[in-house]
Amino acid sequence: MKPQDFHFSNLTKDEHILRIVHRHWFDIFLQYLPVLGILALTLMSFLAIPLIFDDFTSEASIPIFFFIQTFILILLWLYCFLIWTDYYLDIWIITTQRVINIEQKGLFVRHVSELQFSKIEDITTEVEGFFSTILNYGNVHAQTAAEETRFTFHNVPNPYKIRARLMEQHRKIIDKKSYGSTYDIPQKQQNK
Repeated sequence: MKPQDFHFSNLTKDEHILRIVHRHWFDIFLQYLPVLGILALTLMSFLAIPLIFDDFTSEASIPIFFFIQTFILILLWLYCFLIWTDYYLDIWIITTQRVINIEQKGLFVRHVSELQFSKIEDITTEVEGFFSTILNYGNVHAQTAAEETRFTFHNVPNPYKIRARLMEQHRKIIDKKSYGSTYDIPQKQQNK
């Protein structure tokens, strides 16, 4: 999804969407690994349990056996749906003036918070572990002096690029405040 395709109605007149960020695909893959393991065990039980226990081959126990397996598969499907919903609806929107964090918690709870670039004091990138380093994903923390001291992008792809984009926008906002407009900045200041 490109930023121009995304509709966000709370933008100010001079504000534009620069980037929309979702969590890295490997994050959802790690959440699906236990599901794949349980699914494999359930499918193997279709073959193994009737062979091990002769009682399951009787006409009375077959419907109970299939009911339990179907129930497990439905629960797995619902859990997969919850994982996908959480992954897809967790969004960080970087605009020219602020960062908007839309975080889905379950099906019916959604938190939306924003951070103005002018309030950022420090931005930290955190890439920990083998897979995070190889696949280039990690956390980006924006430090502020407000009540909510840390604004975190969790497990996002290209965290160094996101940090650079945030720092660039932060500098533009600070320069605009200091000099009134980016065009009024002295030549030495612009070349840095």
